[in-house]
Amino acid sequence: MRKLIFRLTLPLTLISFGIITKWSYGIAIDAKDVFFYGFPMIYKCEGFHTSMSTQYFLTGMAFNLLTYFVFWLTLTLALNRIWKINITKRIAKIFWIGFATLFLGFVYMSNDLDDRYLIKRDFDVKIYDSGITIFGIHPTDREKYQTE
Repeated sequence: MRKLIFRLTLPLTLISFGIITKWSYGIAIDAKDVFFYGFPMIYKCEGFHTSMSTQYFLTGMAFNLLTYFVFWLTLTLALNRIWKINITKRIAKIFWIGFATLFLGFVYMSNDLDDRYLIKRDFDVKIYDSGITIFGIHPTDREKYQTE
């Protein structure tokens, strides 16, 4: 069970968390219009304090990670009952080394861009549109929302 979690479930959780999420376009009350990211809760948006920065909301991020983990754990346990899943130690090590490298790069860039990490989102939002994004690709045409 522990092997299954560390070799398959956690990697699937982290990969899917980074690749697939929900985007929402809306207005942060008393701020500007931005794209928000996260499913089921908003965990990321543009920073208001400076350009090229991002705000991360840790409570929403933790809840989203838990949601993704429960989904993948349920799926892998169900599939493991039908077929025996065996991920080799070498593949698991390659994943964790790659993940650590990418994570350290993210931490460096986050520090360089003056990103903010907040426990909870401290503003209300009004959402106008939403959809699913894969690799952060989604429509960014803000002009169609300007009249709303």
